[in-house]
Amino acid sequence: MAKLLNLNSLLERVSDHINLEIQKDHLPKGSYALLKEALITGSFERGLAAELTGYKERQARTVLSTLLNKGLLYSEHSRAKVRIAFPVSILDKWLSGLY
Repeated sequence: MAKLLNLNSLLERVSDHINLEIQKDHLPKGSYALLKEALITGSFERGLAAELTGYKERQARTVLSTLLNKGLLYSEHSRAKVRIAFPVSILDKWLSGLY
């Protein structure tokens, strides 16, 4: 259980999964940077998306919106901070061995 929750190990599993999804064109490039920030800091302001991804504001918002729509990130409302989500569809990839 400790290995599942080890931050470096978790970041590695998330990175592997997200890179695969980017290769399949299921997620946009820049996705991992936002997910990593949410995992490390707990939450972040939406306005940081451009800085975190290295994209201009519009493209960064597209990446953020995609992650919110796919349930990988969560926000209580359109102006609230964004935080990590753990949808059932990714638990076997991010937290393999949990069940």
